[in-house]
Amino acid sequence: MPETVTVDGQPAAKGAATVSASALAAHLDCSRAYVGKLEADGVIQRQGDGFDLDAARVAYLRFLRRERQRSSRHEADAAHTAAKAELLQIKIADKRGQLVERDRANELIDGIAGVVLTHLSGWPARLAGHDFVLRRKAEGLVRELRTEIAQACTKIADEVGEPPLAEQECR
Repeated sequence: MPETVTVDGQPAAKGAATVSASALAAHLDCSRAYVGKLEADGVIQRQGDGFDLDAARVAYLRFLRRERQRSSRHEADAAHTAAKAELLQIKIADKRGQLVERDRANELIDGIAGVVLTHLSGWPARLAGHDFVLRRKAEGLVRELRTEIAQACTKIADEVGEPPLAEQECR
């Protein structure tokens, strides 16, 4: 039965294979340069003329676990920092008066559109007077224009992901 020793508090076979950096790189499925970086960073240690395969493997696995834990914490910290920065930008824009409440902007647009469409609908009568043939033709053109405006607005709303209007809002 092989004699065991502890590597970082864990049992490992004594007299385990000592391998070159290239062999260790092949075993860990990484490049020779990466093994050199791991050694320089103190993750694995060279023992004599090579690396203890078992000790290097255990040390590398522990390194990967630590990095994964640190990485998830780092991602959470980065997301939190980005959210704080975005909130700060919103507060600055608000203080500068660059933000407009969506409801107020929608009311303004609806008001302007209402005035335009109301006056547009009155044009056929104002232009044609008592010429009913011309008036019907003008009303058709106004209806066509209003339909094109509605289709363009619907297309833009679809592109930006706006939900469709409820039936009661359309009336």
